[in-house]
Amino acid sequence: MRHSRRTAFLLLTLSLLGWVAAARADTVLNQGQISSSLFRKMRAVQAQIRSGQYTDAANQLSYLQGVTTNAYEAAVVKELSADLYVAHGDYANALSVLQPVVAQNILQGSEQREAQLTLGKLLVASGQYQPGLDALRNLVQGQENPAPDVLVAMAQAYAQLGQCRLATPEVKRAIESVADPAPEWYQLQVACLYQQHDYAGAVDTLQAALTRYPEQTQYWQQLGEAYAQSGDASKALAVYVLMYRQGLVRQLQDYLNLTSLYLQNGLPYQAGVVLQEGLQSGVVPANEADFMLLASAWQDAGDVDRAVAALGEAEKQSKTGDAFLAQAQIYTQRHEWFSAIDTAKKAIAKGGLKRPGRAWLLQGIAQVQNRQYDEGTASLREAAKYEDSRNQADTWLHYLSARNGG
Repeated sequence: MRHSRRTAFLLLTLSLLGWVAAARADTVLNQGQISSSLFRKMRAVQAQIRSGQYTDAANQLSYLQGVTTNAYEAAVVKELSADLYVAHGDYANALSVLQPVVAQNILQGSEQREAQLTLGKLLVASGQYQPGLDALRNLVQGQENPAPDVLVAMAQAYAQLGQCRLATPEVKRAIESVADPAPEWYQLQVACLYQQHDYAGAVDTLQAALTRYPEQTQYWQQLGEAYAQSGDASKALAVYVLMYRQGLVRQLQDYLNLTSLYLQNGLPYQAGVVLQEGLQSGVVPANEADFMLLASAWQDAGDVDRAVAALGEAEKQSKTGDAFLAQAQIYTQRHEWFSAIDTAKKAIAKGGLKRPGRAWLLQGIAQVQNRQYDEGTASLREAAKYEDSRNQADTWLHYLSARNGG
């Protein structure tokens, strides 16, 4: 695919906000250990956090901190405070509040375990991958079916520690254990598979993700990328064509990738149509490189007039005469000698040519064909000064010499 390939999902910087927030804000309230009045207020705080009423929740928590009657109630209030911080995405403060609670070991058995699991996930979410992973592994050791969000947290930690081979099975178990996996889980699995160069596995994961989230453009993009990386340009093209028909080709890279895939599959006309649409819409910037690519596509498709027009646009963007030279080449092939002479001269005058000898050669050939023999001879002698055009120039000069009886 043309231009740099997508690498966003290799960076493994996937957001943890969704699953961490969902995992917390659910502190277990043991009604038998809490006074009835405080219990009702704590339930109200939980409802406020879940509904996004964070200011009200913070005010209520501030009040509760001053009216708890025992260490257990105070610990639960701190757990709720951690819930609120998590809802804000403030993992550092959530950790600072929850760590002392876990260290106290004052919660009941299942409550203590849930707090420990949350602490492990928060360590991962705050970038403390190894401590978080160690804590979670110890807690789930021997468990047949750990909670999906715990598996994802472990997978994230493994991935960030550069151990994608260990991350992949954990996130796979999480995805397979729930009816509605979060999009981020699929993304994490794809990232790990891609880093392992398991493109077939990435294809399978992305196809599964698309059955649930067909509106996610990034999954279509990555599916096409996975096929391309595996060397299957035809399937990569099929994915991008489907995106195009669904109106999902909207970004610069999508237009360029689809253009490139059409060219790789020997379909230059379709490449020209797509790239011209991107240029006309303004999604693809009007620069020399992309107009030159458009001209090449039209020329390969046999639409010479469009190729010349694209080169004309390239000339406007270029600081060199290479687009004029490409036009001169087309005019020479079509035996349009006046136009060939004119564009070759413009190419030489503008300068900066990658192959200046070629411009002199085309100018000389066109002048000879146009019976401008003296001018043609002079141009061909200039062409002979360059290695890449010397042989052809000498052949024409020998022809002219023989023609003149020399």
